[in-house]
Amino acid sequence: MKKSRMQLLAYNYIKENIENDKWENEFRLVEQDISNDLEISRTPIREAINSLILEGYLEKETNRGVVVKKQIISVEEFIERTQLLELLLSNYLFQLQVKRLKFDTTEIKNILILIEKESDFAVKRTCLGKILTVFLECMENKIVKQIVKKNFQQLDYVIFPNEAADFLYQEINECMLKLCDNIDKNEYEVGRKTIRVFFNRLNLELIDQQI
Repeated sequence: MKKSRMQLLAYNYIKENIENDKWENEFRLVEQDISNDLEISRTPIREAINSLILEGYLEKETNRGVVVKKQIISVEEFIERTQLLELLLSNYLFQLQVKRLKFDTTEIKNILILIEKESDFAVKRTCLGKILTVFLECMENKIVKQIVKKNFQQLDYVIFPNEAADFLYQEINECMLKLCDNIDKNEYEVGRKTIRVFFNRLNLELIDQQI
């Protein structure tokens, strides 16, 4: 069935936000917000949403409504992402050390407390985004900063089948707390080791569970 002009507008708007990672896994869509953004009625938006559900971009969840369908990445892709992140984050710590740059680790620690207490994974992801924004505020290369944030936030696109649902966030909490402590004490070499151990642990845990 051919889409109307308004439905096509809504369809492209929603799809582009998903494909450009503006709306990530399990982001909840609010029809009224989309209606306000596009200045169109909710009827074509609802039709566009139904089309995207059929195409696998969206799904309906009990008590939450329509959300972006969770995407899964392979073990190989996960390991490639962690290798890239380890390289970029280790280099970032080196730059902090050489240029004697500082940021407020207190804010990160406060957000980590929220992540630990929160049970809603959508909120956990939002908090993680805030942590990365603070942690990377001294990174001068904006493109590299975007790459780090995107790949770090997408680590939960993989499933650890034999672990608790919040396993990844528990590991992130532990790593970030240690890293903040390393930075506060100017122990940058130890900080680089903290990063390496964190990613190695995730990779080994994932590989072991595939055997």
